[in-house]
Amino acid sequence: MDAKEKVKNQAKQEENKKVLVKDDQDQPEYQEKIMFLVSTTAQGAILFWCICVLSLGYIKLPTRMFGMDIPDQPRIDSTFAAGLLGNILAGWGISVGANNGNKKKKKEEEASGAIPTGGGYQTIIVKQPLELIAKPAQVQRVDPITNRPIGGDGKLQ
Repeated sequence: MDAKEKVKNQAKQEENKKVLVKDDQDQPEYQEKIMFLVSTTAQGAILFWCICVLSLGYIKLPTRMFGMDIPDQPRIDSTFAAGLLGNILAGWGISVGANNGNKKKKKEEEASGAIPTGGGYQTIIVKQPLELIAKPAQVQRVDPITNRPIGGDGKLQ
């Protein structure tokens, strides 16, 4: 029976060694997850701070609050907070200046010869010399009450 117990003890030791090897391999993934959570939490805290600072630029606090006098607040320069906000959002894949893509598309359409239409108006592009001849303008008086034209003799027509 001693031989059987030794074999069982050796098998248990081999299993323990295998478990230790698996723990060593899992440790970097666990550390990466922790670092991801810490960095995301820090970015979220900075994002919250940026939004608060930008909001305070538009909010005027009352002169008296909770029984305490609040001194006059100077205007907050929110340039730094806006820069941080844009960088954090860009890191998360959110584009703040999304209209730039639309402007590029419009420029490409104009360059390709497409004629945009909108609001009942059409743009015509002429790429050769053009001569316009206009007739002299004729002045026609209209009665403001009846909206009928007035002749040269001053009578309604």
